Amino acid sequence: MSNKRIPLLSLLALALILSLGSCASPAPTDTPSAPEASGEVVGARDAALTYVRELFEDAPAESLAWVEERLTPEDLPGGVTWQYTAGDWVVTVSYAVLPPEWTLYRVSVSNESTGFQWEGRVDGSGRVPEAPEYVLVARDAALYYVVDNYGVQGLGSGLAWQEERITPEGIVGATQLRYTAGIWVVEISYPIVAPEATIYQVAVTNQSTGFHWEGEVDAHGTVTELGAEGPEVMFDRVAARDAALNYIYQKYQYPPLDTAAVEWEEEELTPEGLVGAAKYRYTAFNWVVEVSYPIVAPEATIYEVTVTNADLGLDWQGTIDAQGTVTER
Repeated sequence: MSNKRIPLLSLLALALILSLGSCASPAPTDTPSAPEASGEVVGARDAALTYVRELFEDAPAESLAWVEERLTPEDLPGGVTWQYTAGDWVVTVSYAVLPPEWTLYRVSVSNESTGFQWEGRVDGSGRVPEAPEYVLVARDAALYYVVDNYGVQGLGSGLAWQEERITPEGIVGATQLRYTAGIWVVEISYPIVAPEATIYQVAVTNQSTGFHWEGEVDAHGTVTELGAEGPEVMFDRVAARDAALNYIYQKYQYPPLDTAAVEWEEEELTPEGLVGAAKYRYTAFNWVVEVSYPIVAPEATIYEVTVTNADLGLDWQGTIDAQGTVTER
């Protein structure tokens, strides 16, 4: 059993500071400008607006023309803020510069004349979770603990988590939620008490490897591990593929691809009659990834990976070991 204060919370705090520090409205202008922010930022804005329109009658109209402005403070490295205005409406989108699996967008929608105010988060796939922010922070603290202590790659708060409320019927005074992204399942339960007194029970499971972790997270982000079982999470060919893509996104600043949500077409390329080695090709949109490796003990496996994208002119080669270390050639 171990306790650990999660540094991830400081990253979440950075994103929150960005959103709180960017609520001032600029001088009104009537001419919308061509967007300069990435498609992910605009997508996060639009996802938040769609969510708000579904919940509130006095939400911004779909017909509004938004004027874009970058508001990133010069003295705040590692974070980005964009602001969109249309009449009295102001939308800010803020995020910390993190690996794709951890990237979250903080979105604020406000109207000073009507007093309307909404704030929330949007993940990299455009989903807006309904759980309170402090619940999501506790979940993310547990995820970071598992990544940090068990060498898991490709797991993070920015994945396309599908949220499901699983509180048994008739239960009052407590809530249970399930989050699913690919082979990962996270379940979190907590009593309905004051947020500062809440202890969250969190379980993280890999449905492919059988890895299972359980722990508690308090309101300050301190994680207490209660136990873990199953094989240590070793890289397989799919994880090697995703690790290579994450490396490319981070180093070359290509738009991130949600590897857990994308439907990859898998094709085995192992020559007939060849034993002791395997080769696979994965295709999604304009991305082509080939992974070859020897048939040896999992902990000794070295994956040879090539990634190509004709539209981007990309031709990348590298190796990934069983612990997820990427070496570019």
